[in-house]
Amino acid sequence: MLNQIIHNATITLQLPYDTSTRAEVAALRAAGIPVDESGNATSGYLFVRTTGRDGQRTNTFRWFATGIGRKADDVALPPSLRPDPQLSFLF
Repeated sequence: MLNQIIHNATITLQLPYDTSTRAEVAALRAAGIPVDESGNATSGYLFVRTTGRDGQRTNTFRWFATGIGRKADDVALPPSLRPDPQLSFLF
């Protein structure tokens, strides 16, 4: 039997599908995900998956702080990348 490696995202955020790029970038940054003005991760790996059907579609953003093969627990996030505790209802 093969060993299965499971990678848990450091941060997961779900936003409505029709969120504007500006609002998406602001939400990702507020959650602690380092992104540029276009919403691309500046470090780590950001995976986006669209789910749902017409009228109820959402984008789920999963950010991995480390590369594949390392556990997220191995990395301490600097204060500038930690999620805002006042927005904890988002995640």
